[in-house]
Amino acid sequence: MFQDRKEYRKNFNAEGKLYVGGETLEINCYDVSLNGAMLEVMPGDLLTTIRDFEVLLEQSRRAEIFVAELQLAGEVDIVWVKRDRNRIMMGLEFRDVVHNAQKLWRKRRGYRKAERFQAELFVEKERFAVEGLDRSVEGMCLKLAGSSPAIKINAPVKVQCPELGLSALGKIVWYDSNEISTRIGLQLVTMR
Repeated sequence: MFQDRKEYRKNFNAEGKLYVGGETLEINCYDVSLNGAMLEVMPGDLLTTIRDFEVLLEQSRRAEIFVAELQLAGEVDIVWVKRDRNRIMMGLEFRDVVHNAQKLWRKRRGYRKAERFQAELFVEKERFAVEGLDRSVEGMCLKLAGSSPAIKINAPVKVQCPELGLSALGKIVWYDSNEISTRIGLQLVTMR
């Protein structure tokens, strides 16, 4: 027997955050299924109109979501965006999400995806080839061979990662070093 798609969706109202296009936006999540969600997006500083979102979707459909009430965090693809009664509505398809993110969000402010990538880190006048261990919308954990006196708390840095299409400025918020390797926690301040 055929059943309408709406029967598989849960209607409610939950607030959350969506990181897209270089900024974190407030959202109201109205409709969730196993595969995706429909939400209202509050305009931000960069993404203020429906046209801004349409232009963004021509470049990238990737975003990150967090809805505390649902304990939902992870990566999503934006499927559609439209204006509905002066609201910006968006349809998302879940890509890599955690549906029980309570423990994940106790220590961290955002979803952190374990992902290996290669990058270059510039600290003072030194350049390091680093391996990325994980990343979030606000930062990343990097590993470099050996240690360096340039690696210190609050040191300003530049990180470039061509495979992620990322060039960002940030600062070192923590590091753990020994003679073999150094793990570095970066807070990203601006991204291009």
